[in-house]
Order: sequence, then structure tokens, then C-alpha cells
Amino acid sequence: MSLHAEQFWKKRLAIPAYRVGEAASYARLSPQTVAAWHKKKAKSSVLSERNKREGLSFFQLIELAVVADMRKLGVKLADIDLARKYFKETTGLMHPFAQLKFKTDGADIFSDIEGPLGSVIEDKLIAANHGGQFVWTEMLTSKFDEFNYDEDGSVIAWKVAGVDKDITIDPKLAFGSPQISGVKTGVLKSRWISGEEVDEIAEDFALSEPQVMDALLFEGIDPVEPRLSRWIN
Repeated sequence: MSLHAEQFWKKRLAIPAYRVGEAASYARLSPQTVAAWHKKKAKSSVLSERNKREGLSFFQLIELAVVADMRKLGVKLADIDLARKYFKETTGLMHPFAQLKFKTDGADIFSDIEGPLGSVIEDKLIAANHGGQFVWTEMLTSKFDEFNYDEDGSVIAWKVAGVDKDITIDPKLAFGSPQISGVKTGVLKSRWISGEEVDEIAEDFALSEPQVMDALLFEGIDPVEPRLSRWIN
């Protein structure tokens, strides 16, 4: 990939591309929760401000996914907000949760600390929601294994259905829609709804049947459930 092409697609990471409802479904949240976390002048806004009726960028989508998982691990919104502000102020990054590799133990939020000559100090992490104090702890990193990072530490792709599935949101492919091998999961859903069987869809798109099954499940369709005959209109 040329330098110009790489710079072009990286700019897309910060351009609004996802409707609130879409982002909410990918992060397994309600649209109301997503809107509240982006709300201006909120006591704890948690995420970057978003103009009314404006979609979310890829970076905002990733930050949303990170915050959602932190909440599931028991981290308080106020602590998430403090951590985000700390990293934003100390790094100058607009979307630190999407531009830094993070780990969390469910109580404090951390980032790896670089030692001399850029080496990472193993297991020695900074507690961002406690003003940068040093701590030693074991981390839970399952969520962050879903992300692919570039050399700068920014997320550039998300395995949105989990690390064991091939469904990925990648701004370079399928216009940033969830996809498998470049095929939008929404397209596979449409083919199923039109009456085609899993094996037929898999053959047409050079996918495996398990991949098609995973895509349909991701789209809210259980292909194992009984279906009216494909010939009935």
C-alpha cells in the first residue's frame, strides 16, 4: 500500500460512518445508552462529544466497544471518564481508548508504560483513574484481543463477533461494514431472507458453511430454525 493510500484510509477512521443504532447493536448496547455516553454537558460524558444527528466514526465505535466492556467488568462510568481525560491530556489523542492499547482489571484502567529506549515494562502499569500512580496487577485482556492495532497503537480492525469468529469491521473493507472475507454480513442475510440455503450462499461467495452460519447469527437470524418453504410467496 502506498503512503498516500495509507494516509487516505486512515483519515476515514475519524469520519462519521456509523449510525447510533448500528453502533449500539455492534457494542450490544441500547441506542439510548450510546446517546447518553456522547451527550454534551453530561456530568460524566465518558465518550467524545457528538453533534446531534451525526454518526459515529470508527474510532468512536471502538471507544464505545471498550467502554461497554469496561462497564461489564464493573468499572464505574466516573472512573472511565477520569481515565479517558487523563490519557487525552497526557497523550493529546482525541480518542485514546481507540488509539492506545489498554488493559483493565475491572476496577482500574491501565496503559502499558514504556521504559528506557521504548521498551515496555512488563506488568508495571499506570492507574489512569487514580492520577497516574503505578500499580502491579494481572490484567483481563479478552476484549482487547478482538482488536488489530497498527504500529502506532491505533485500532484498525475489530473482530466484532469475538476472537473466534471471522466477522470483522475493517474500514478498508466493505466500506467499514461487518464482513467476512470482504462480503458484508448484511448481504448474506439478504440472500438467506430471499430463500437461499446456507450451502448455496457459501458456494456463491467462496465461504465455508460455518462462516455463513456465523454471519447469519450475527445478523440475528438462526438458520437452524424452521423456515417456510422457499417456494411460498
